[in-house]
Amino acid sequence: MSNAPSQTPPNEPSHAPVPPKKRRRWLWLVELAVFIGIFWAVRAYMAPHIPPQFTEHPLPIITAPTVDGGTATIAANGKPTLIVFWATWCGVCHIELPWLNNLAKTEQIYTIALQSGSTEAVRAYLAKNQLNHLTVINDPDGQIAKQFGVGVTPTLFFLNPDGRIAMSETGITSPWGIRLRLWWLGL
Repeated sequence: MSNAPSQTPPNEPSHAPVPPKKRRRWLWLVELAVFIGIFWAVRAYMAPHIPPQFTEHPLPIITAPTVDGGTATIAANGKPTLIVFWATWCGVCHIELPWLNNLAKTEQIYTIALQSGSTEAVRAYLAKNQLNHLTVINDPDGQIAKQFGVGVTPTLFFLNPDGRIAMSETGITSPWGIRLRLWWLGL
């Protein structure tokens, strides 16, 4: 036994350095938590501010002219329904619209072109991109979008069979995600 004084004074705790591997793991977890927080904050900011009457009661019947010269009537009809706000100038919409065009063959989908110019301009965009299965309403001044609280495109509203908005989504959504949500609402 040695009576030599210890290296650490008796009143101070001994701190072993944190191993670099453990420090990296903690930093990674902190970065992940910050990223997730920012992601959810941006999603909350971008989410449409749906008026409560649209979630608590069926949507009022919406009748509007379509760009192909017909008339669209959006109303509760016992089937899940999708309403999509998009724009010709929206890059994400350009990716998503062909998926919606394909889904429109079997699902009830109404699309609303938000501030995309004249009806002729929207019609030309649809023809150029071969989007011939979509029911499209033009909203050149954004009045319909304003009623729904839409601030970004694309914005999707999923209506349950009784015509209430059950869920909404902004940004890109896969065709399977859309189909799954519509199926779920139809149960």
